[in-house]
Amino acid sequence: MEEMKRCPQCGQMVRTVAKKCRYCGYWFDEHASQEAPHAETPRTEEPRQEPPRKEAYRTQAVPPTPPIGSDGERLITVSGVLCEGIGLGLKNFLSIFVAYILYILTCWIPYINVGTTIAMVNLPISLSKSEGRMISPTFIFDGQYRKYMGEFFNLLGLMAISLLPAFMFIIVPGIIISYGWSQAYYLMFDKEISPSESMIQSTKITYGYKSTLFWIDIVFFLIMAIASGLINWLISLIVDSQILTMIITALIISLFSVAKVGCNAVVYRELQKRL
Repeated sequence: MEEMKRCPQCGQMVRTVAKKCRYCGYWFDEHASQEAPHAETPRTEEPRQEPPRKEAYRTQAVPPTPPIGSDGERLITVSGVLCEGIGLGLKNFLSIFVAYILYILTCWIPYINVGTTIAMVNLPISLSKSEGRMISPTFIFDGQYRKYMGEFFNLLGLMAISLLPAFMFIIVPGIIISYGWSQAYYLMFDKEISPSESMIQSTKITYGYKSTLFWIDIVFFLIMAIASGLINWLISLIVDSQILTMIITALIISLFSVAKVGCNAVVYRELQKRL
């Protein structure tokens, strides 16, 4: 008969050679307990981290892009545009003047006249990218402009349909919207975007500058009117000739037309930086 011993923990009888009670798991030999699986150490609960709170949904309207450049200064001013624009236009006077002459001579040719018209509308783009170089007057015959015929007429129609009712509300809304869309033609061709998108982007980049664009036109017109009247008055004191007066007037209009293209080029060059 096998010798038995009593488990000091549960009181059950087990064999003397047993190292562990088969009833309660008590280890009889202290050294044998080292071979047993280590008891699980109690886990220390780590502090519970709450998930990051989501920011409350903002119901406020996102403010439009401020009318300043990256350095905090305004991109265009009335005096800055007039000084630089008039200089840029007069520097390219000969090229622009020849381009106008070529356009007048060929505007009666079907299909060709659409491309040249688009080129003349986008003349400020070419001037803004000239980087001090003289532009070529024959650029109006570049075939790339004719591939935008659909977009050109689409944009022209969209603007006409939208501005007509705007001008019916005592003119002012139509004027404001006109200045907001003043860069749409340039953006559509230069950035190659859709007509509707060009109107949206033009409204964004002209935000905060519509009054500046308005005063640029007003001051430019006053300068042209005063200079034209003063020159014609001085000529009438010297020579009483209507033909000479007409020639001088046409020359003055040509100079100021070219200068206005230069002003438009400066405005577009600076405002498109906001995209």
